[in-house]
Amino acid sequence: MAESKLTGNHVPSIPPASIQPPAVPPSDLDRTPPYPGPGIVSITPPDPGAASVPAGAVLTIPAVKPDDVPSPYVAKTARSNNNWIMIAVVALLVLILVVLGFRRQRRGNREDPAVPASSAENPELPNYSDFVARNKALIEQKYSETILTDEPFAGQAPLAARAGGPLDSAEADPRLAALVDAFRIRVRIMQGSQTLVRNQAQTLVTKGDLRGFRIQAIERTENGSIVSEEAQLTTPRHGLIKTSGRVLVALQKTDLRGVLSELQAAGMEFSILPALAEGTQVRGQLRSIGHWGKAVPKELLISGGGVGGLTLGFHVARLQSILPPTRGVLKRKVLVNDAYHEVYKVTDQGGEPLFYVYERAGKVLGISIINETFKTVQGIGINNTLDQIRLHYPQVKLAYSGKKTPFVRVAGVDGIFIIQGAGDKRVISILIGESPEFE
Repeated sequence: MAESKLTGNHVPSIPPASIQPPAVPPSDLDRTPPYPGPGIVSITPPDPGAASVPAGAVLTIPAVKPDDVPSPYVAKTARSNNNWIMIAVVALLVLILVVLGFRRQRRGNREDPAVPASSAENPELPNYSDFVARNKALIEQKYSETILTDEPFAGQAPLAARAGGPLDSAEADPRLAALVDAFRIRVRIMQGSQTLVRNQAQTLVTKGDLRGFRIQAIERTENGSIVSEEAQLTTPRHGLIKTSGRVLVALQKTDLRGVLSELQAAGMEFSILPALAEGTQVRGQLRSIGHWGKAVPKELLISGGGVGGLTLGFHVARLQSILPPTRGVLKRKVLVNDAYHEVYKVTDQGGEPLFYVYERAGKVLGISIINETFKTVQGIGINNTLDQIRLHYPQVKLAYSGKKTPFVRVAGVDGIFIIQGAGDKRVISILIGESPEFE
């Protein structure tokens, strides 16, 4: 509050009205947005203008009584007081306008995804801003999780056996047909399919191998309706199962028991699911129960609370010692919400970023993986689709960020898989532990 004082001539002096506008924040703020995770919220930086002039503040001027001033000066003092009041009011209005305009500018910057809201980066740490910007939308609000199962990917077959033909029993017929359909669905999701269109007719061709089993399937549709379905499954021991319209039409060199034995040897199992309400279909689920093929190398394995042997709580001073000699480590301080945090970018031999390590009190706080060479035990990593994750993990926990960005949790990994993209949404990053931007 400004105070007026009487000068030697008993006339109130007018203090200088040098009111400085709030300081503009640095222009090289870090572009930060998308990771996420449940329970993580973004923090809006304090308004620099709010500290200088509290909202609603009113400047007051102490009154000068006429009795305190000799009579010849009363009129002059009153005029001076009026001028002083007018100057103070005008100055207050100007200051309020400056503060309001500054706040509107900051709100506009926060709404623009190209303008960072809370962090600034040392320019010597390239890629960090872009990395954070792709993931910050994730963390503004916690949403309840939804459990996704692999049930929609079960194979189906009509609950009926073909009259005559090489069948062991009527009971074996729909089970084997459902098994062939389950292989078709799994290969289509994991390896893709080819679509041929001619006039109103569309042909979907699925072909591929899965742990020694080879599947070929053709589905024809016209005007959106399926007109024919044919599939053939060849087992590792050269058994053959053919279906038409998802009904068994040929069975050679194998039977149900033999096929189940081959599945077990390949680290898979096949089980019948409960019938649907109408009870006209047999549904069978094909699942992986063990590792198959070459194991993920330890230095590339995402497991528990870490990746490649680096775990949460590890002393960052020993970071280089635990990494392969071809890995590079770039350490910088990054300003986040008015506080500096240590960030380590781990790169490959060519300088490409593999993951970022966040530090707190000298220990690893979090790890953000952005390179597709890192995989879980089930072979899931960057660029895998949500459907592929569901095939390998029978239960997947799905949640959404404040900006509706989906992310999932899977068994065996203490982190989240951030998923984006149209159509078959793909994993764009994996966050294990925490990150200062997303606390």
